[in-house]
Parts: sequence; C-alpha cells; structure tokens
Amino acid sequence: MFILEACELLKKELLDNGYEYGFYLNGTSYKPDMTKGFDKEFFERLQTEYRIQSPEDTMKAKVGTCNDAVVLMKSILDKHSIPNKIWLLHDIPNKKFHTVMTFYLEDKTVYLELTPQSRKPWYGKEIIFNSEQGFVNEYKKNNCDVVDVTDDVIIGKAPGFLLSRML
Repeated sequence: MFILEACELLKKELLDNGYEYGFYLNGTSYKPDMTKGFDKEFFERLQTEYRIQSPEDTMKAKVGTCNDAVVLMKSILDKHSIPNKIWLLHDIPNKKFHTVMTFYLEDKTVYLELTPQSRKPWYGKEIIFNSEQGFVNEYKKNNCDVVDVTDDVIIGKAPGFLLSRML
C-alpha cells in the first residue's frame, strides 16, 4: 500500500462520516455543550468517567476524543499491516495535550490529523516526514513534549498516560 492509499482509507472513515467530539460510555454519548462557553461538567466527566473506547464503539456512536480517533485509525492500519505509533503531544507553555498517530510507509513517517473538532489548517492533510525523528523534532521545537504512548493506550481504561501529566 502507498501513503496516499492509506490516507484515503483513514479519511474515508474518519473525515467523511460526521464524527463529533465527545465520548461513548455504557450506551450513552456525551458531548460538550459549548453554547455557554467552556462545559465544566463535560470536562469533569471526561477526567473521571471517560475510558478509551473500542474502535467498534467509536464507529457505532460516531463520537470520540483524540484518543479514540487514533485507536480507530490504528485498528484500520493494523488490518493492513501498516506500522504505526500513538503519540502524546504536550504543549508545555499552553498546558494543552493532544494524542496523535503516525504511520510508516514508503520509508517515510506520516502524520494525518483526523480527530473530531479539529480546526487546524492541516486537518485532513497528510504531513510527511523523512523520519520519525523529523516528526518528533518538528513538535519539540515549539516547547512541546513528544511521548510515544502506543503501549499505554488501553481500550476500556482511563488514559493514565494523559491524566498523570495533567496534575
């Protein structure tokens, strides 16, 4: 498979199916209500009740966090034996966190942002690096911590790799 084919495969599921930001738990979808600004109740629930969803639940509910989007992307790529990693980006100065995925094809490292709610100008566009280190260096230059959390992302568990850094 080529880079563009893998990107199209991921976009077909995550970009074209109307996924929304939130999470799915015990048959109920939870989404933030931003009509009055920051939704404190949703954010608190996200920190206490949220568990990383199975790809099947994310596809069923069409709702998820960045964690759930990358788990779904990983499951799609794993079915095609495409190597991939999940990363936690910690924007230290702004105290923001984001979970992303890279994959490896054609001797390149590819980052494709497909998380729900994304307003980034590169949303839905693949960014190709010559190496994994190139990806890491790009994000580290903005005082961002870049951590491989592939083995720490566990379906059905709270995202400890993220929550532990928020304290």
